[in-house]
Amino acid sequence: MIMYNLFIQIWLILNFFTTTFCLYHVVIGIAGLHKNKKYAECEHKRRFAAIIAARNEEAVIENLIKSIKLQNYPKELFDIIVIADNCTDATADVAEKAGAIVYKRFNKAEVGKGFVLNFVFEKIFEERDIYDAFCIFDADNVVDRNFFNEMNGAIEAGFEVAQGYRDMKNASDTWVSGGHALFYWMENRFFNSARSYLGLSATINGTGFMVTSNLVKEIGYRTTTCTEDIEYSLQCVLAGRRVGWVPKAIVYDEQPVTLSQSMRQRLRWTNGLIQCYRRYMGPLAKKAIEKPDWVTIDMFMYLVSFPIMIFGMVAGVMSAFFVVFRIFDPMGTIVNLGLLGAGAFVSFWGVGLLTLLTEKKLTKDMIKAVATYPIFNMLWVVIYVMCLFKKKVEWKPIVHMRNISIGEIESKSKMNY
Repeated sequence: MIMYNLFIQIWLILNFFTTTFCLYHVVIGIAGLHKNKKYAECEHKRRFAAIIAARNEEAVIENLIKSIKLQNYPKELFDIIVIADNCTDATADVAEKAGAIVYKRFNKAEVGKGFVLNFVFEKIFEERDIYDAFCIFDADNVVDRNFFNEMNGAIEAGFEVAQGYRDMKNASDTWVSGGHALFYWMENRFFNSARSYLGLSATINGTGFMVTSNLVKEIGYRTTTCTEDIEYSLQCVLAGRRVGWVPKAIVYDEQPVTLSQSMRQRLRWTNGLIQCYRRYMGPLAKKAIEKPDWVTIDMFMYLVSFPIMIFGMVAGVMSAFFVVFRIFDPMGTIVNLGLLGAGAFVSFWGVGLLTLLTEKKLTKDMIKAVATYPIFNMLWVVIYVMCLFKKKVEWKPIVHMRNISIGEIESKSKMNY
């Protein structure tokens, strides 16, 4: 009887933490229903460098460089810098021919975007320290014509680091790319936009972000985890900075089209989150206790998603245990678990549709992505289990082939509206 009571108590505690965590993020997310903020254009124009880390991206990098050169911003106030990192193709030659400044880097020991960015910042500060801020892009991106204007407005508003709106080049290619698109659109609206509205910190999500030269000089760019974007967001918050949210600074990104690509990418993300949790949970908790503020507390709540996911998984296994060993009425428990599963499917469908409506992305091409969105999300459980047993995940590039110009994207957008 004592063991039975202990079992029930543990189950209730795990469900309490999981439910509290979910409710917290639901309440925060509601703030994302507000109208997106637009930064005012200002006369003071900063000098930018567009930084592109590229590894064997000869198929797509030219369109990115062309889209940056089409910026509605004084041409003399920005440069394009490409780091050809461990390339074995013609990435460097294509980038240089398209008009970029090219640095070649060969380092097989330090692999990952964080190391590449640290390398180029050191080069820039040593050889051409002329920039007010840097905008970071992935080689498969194309960039909206007003990106620099919007980031210039964010700097004028006081932000030293800011994330732009991550949109998609190929959302309707497959159900997998559609799932990733929904994931990012939801993050744009119900994570970053919501937190910006509440005065909290957004997070950097890999590409389409800005950081000022002064901030890099102050805190550096020394990230070593598999998710350098999350890690740098944490470093900024620990340094007393909020990551701004700039919804009109749009970058279009290519998403994985196969399940194997998606699983590999998300496995790296989850492993990186675990690395960040182990490395930064202590410093975040210390800062939250010594100098409590909502920005730090909210980032703490974001980072505990790793143990909370484990709590939820354990609670689910315990619920199944109740069924197998008839601790509760087995038929009633099976019905309840069935209703819970159905509720999860309906919730994911609802969130997917709400995301498409608020982001004005509801087209017939996205119906397949919404229909399969519960499966896309439930695969996170598999990924977390894999991370518990797979201790080391190496960064491996995903081949990008969707060679789409900014003009094609603009034309398609006009047709959709």
